[in-house]
Amino acid sequence: MRSLSCPISSGIINDSEFKVAGLVYIFLLFGYLFSGYLFLVGYVLIDILMRLSPLGKSPVLLFSALIAKAAKLKYSARNEAPKRFALILGSVMLLSIMLAHLYSFNVLAFMITSNLVLLKLLDVVLDYCVGCKLYSYLMLLK
Repeated sequence: MRSLSCPISSGIINDSEFKVAGLVYIFLLFGYLFSGYLFLVGYVLIDILMRLSPLGKSPVLLFSALIAKAAKLKYSARNEAPKRFALILGSVMLLSIMLAHLYSFNVLAFMITSNLVLLKLLDVVLDYCVGCKLYSYLMLLK
């Protein structure tokens, strides 16, 4: 019987750095919500795509590593696979925000952005990985 667990990966990440990066993303997305500058969403999308690339690094993640080190946050090892899955889902949502904004569906763009901020807050504040749960349920259906 299959269990509701996150996918297994050989990659290990520092969860503290990812949470600081999540806070940066939240601030950038709030900036978009209040100003309407699509550039902010585009920057977050490019940053996430850089993290998903084989290089695995991005400007926000490097900045987050510096902040985590300066704040003396303790190292928290986590499996990389659930976070990568969540980043892929987030990049699809960011692309949807950009398309909705470009086609003047501003209410839809606002709704998707608010949802993405809420999901990121759940991950950062409550340590609840929605992408991980979704992946588990998808594997059960398979």
